[in-house]
Amino acid sequence: MTASSPVSTTTAPSFTPVAIPRHDLTVPLWLALAIAAVATVILYIFFLPLQGTYIGQLLLNRGWTQPVAVFFAWIVLVFTILKAIALFQQAPSLRQIWIPANYPFISMRDILQLQQTLAQRRTLLPNRCARVLGVFLSSGQREIAVEAAAEDSGSAAAVTDASYTIPRVLVWAIPLLGFIGTVVGISQAVSGFSSFLETAQDVNQIKEGIGGVTTGLAVAFDTTLVALVLSVLVMIPMVIVERWENKLLLQIDTYINDQLLPRLPVTNTPAGVDRETLQEVVQETIRAELPTEERLQQLLDNLNQLARAVVRDRQQFVATLEERQQQSIEQFERLVTQIQHSQGELLARVNQEQTAIAQELRQQSQYIAQLLAESDRTLQQRLQLLETLHQALQALADTGNLQLLLDSLNHTLANLQPVLRQLAQPRRVTLVEQPSSLEAADR
Repeated sequence: MTASSPVSTTTAPSFTPVAIPRHDLTVPLWLALAIAAVATVILYIFFLPLQGTYIGQLLLNRGWTQPVAVFFAWIVLVFTILKAIALFQQAPSLRQIWIPANYPFISMRDILQLQQTLAQRRTLLPNRCARVLGVFLSSGQREIAVEAAAEDSGSAAAVTDASYTIPRVLVWAIPLLGFIGTVVGISQAVSGFSSFLETAQDVNQIKEGIGGVTTGLAVAFDTTLVALVLSVLVMIPMVIVERWENKLLLQIDTYINDQLLPRLPVTNTPAGVDRETLQEVVQETIRAELPTEERLQQLLDNLNQLARAVVRDRQQFVATLEERQQQSIEQFERLVTQIQHSQGELLARVNQEQTAIAQELRQQSQYIAQLLAESDRTLQQRLQLLETLHQALQALADTGNLQLLLDSLNHTLANLQPVLRQLAQPRRVTLVEQPSSLEAADR
């Protein structure tokens, strides 16, 4: 594509450009917060009847960190969806022809008309083109228009990077909430285990205490699981949308530098040739029929200056473009490095916590085994005591029968006491002499 004919801009431009505000792909944070809050409430209401399922247990029975992590994940997801919708609306504008190939850039009136036409559009590409044309109409110099285009490009990249600050913070905060839930769950498990060991009396109480410990450990591991899953699910779409937006801004910069800036008229600067100089050269050439060597050299110098100006503008654009691309690549590499480092730290922390928990469980299991052995010895002693009591009761039962026998003897003795008293009284013995049998026979 060749540059148009030079235009004299030694005087102030006679046409006032349309003032155009800068358009950016910003997403209202309050809208993302409101939608995320409603989505979180709806999700938890939906899982209330499903509380007995595994997912219902993860969301409803694992502490206060789960709703907060879900709310943060919804914020990032809603922000990503809104950004994707805005980018989808901007995509068709890149396929349209905003500046026809045969459009004349000869007079300021033509440039002003093109600027007014582009200013009526609401998409980023015509807005950026109209702003560059407005700067050219105000200054009358293409170099200033090039600087304004570069400034708009840098501002758009900065606004885009700043718009992802809060979502990035939330993506990093979700795993931290999972670790907080892990710490809370382990603390509850250890404290509950210590408290029930102090008051444990029998096997049933020990079983109930172990159930409380496992519940605390479930809270600890499930909160980390949910947080890591949510962070991965929302981070991947956000990175894709961010890359898409950077690519869109790069395409807009390429269009402006390829389709608009080279076609702007060359201004009257030391790096260019104005119209009056060219007219004088042409007229003198026509009058003289054949140009002199000095004039041809002057014309070639002017043309070389024009070519150098075009090449310098092109090189400046290419350098700016490569710098932006290198910055984007470095930012993406830093993000990937941070993600890998974070994942390594997460895995190391999880392994350390699992090792510590396993060691604690082994120690507590040994302590429980000792308690069970002591309980078994206590039960054996109590069984022996019960056997002794049984024998004592049997002896007491036998003693009760002997008491009955003694009572019967006492009763019999009581009945015999009158007879014995009578027998104990003094008695009178009277001897009566009876005749013998011989005397009776004599009679």
